[in-house]
Amino acid sequence: MTSTGTRPRIGIAIASGMLKGVFGHGVLSAFEERGLRAQVYGTSSSAVLSGGLAAVGRARATGVAYWHQAAAGAAGKGMSQVVLSSIEEYGPTLRDGLFRAGAPEFLLATSRVTNPAAAEITQGPGAKELGRQLLRNIFKGDRTWVEENLAAEVFSSYADASSDAADGAHADADARGGRPRLTPENFDAVSYASTRMMHAWSVPAEVGGEAYVDASYTCACPAREVAATGVSELIVIGADPFPVFRDIYASEEIVDGSTLDGATVRVIRPEDDLKVLGVDYAAASPEGLTGAYELGLAAGHGFADLRPGLLDPAGTPGL
Repeated sequence: MTSTGTRPRIGIAIASGMLKGVFGHGVLSAFEERGLRAQVYGTSSSAVLSGGLAAVGRARATGVAYWHQAAAGAAGKGMSQVVLSSIEEYGPTLRDGLFRAGAPEFLLATSRVTNPAAAEITQGPGAKELGRQLLRNIFKGDRTWVEENLAAEVFSSYADASSDAADGAHADADARGGRPRLTPENFDAVSYASTRMMHAWSVPAEVGGEAYVDASYTCACPAREVAATGVSELIVIGADPFPVFRDIYASEEIVDGSTLDGATVRVIRPEDDLKVLGVDYAAASPEGLTGAYELGLAAGHGFADLRPGLLDPAGTPGL
């Protein structure tokens, strides 16, 4: 693990937000410029690739161009193909960087489907209507289907090889109280699974032969999981001006200034809804994306200015 000298042990958890995640990418790029590097990065859904790029020191080099490409693709070829293409493009860099000696721990949240009947629906033609219903349930505060059929599962690049199970990644890890192992071999599948919102993603997601759906249903922001790794400072990056919640059903608020597992929580989020710039969850203008990214840059630099003790004087090495 990278030595932190006199700095506290830092964790960063990035909330999902689809195209609004461009703000968080800006924050991470500013951190990279200033040498604010975490020992643990927790990601979910649309934050997986930007969080991974930050973990390997490539957030700033990639910048807003990644989001321009994603937004253009969403309009033309659909979200499944956008994500699969992004994983194909950035996967080699991430697989090379995240699993080398001295890399920070990388946590990647997913939602595992827990029974065959639900798996059949999520992998079949009924998935889109189910996805729409689950979105409607947000406004009713109804998590019943999620609680009965999904389980939050957070993969870790630091999980011991013995946590792998012969009949799937999760079983032995759950019994041990550990985490399923994220590896170069399953990274692409787990990354795609984390993003698969059923209402808009046509390609089903599987890891180790089991059905998975988007992390946001159960773990839109893995703050608790990052805190459990023993960090003392937990930076949480949101995509909206509203409170940051654990999942899209607002089951648990992640509160600025609170304490999770001994870690002090610091929340960074945009002051206004990014819609005013032209950035919504599933559609965005090029100008809006650039503006939202620059807001993230400014927020990240402002945060660093106020907390110089979190900065590494040696800077952040890239690949």
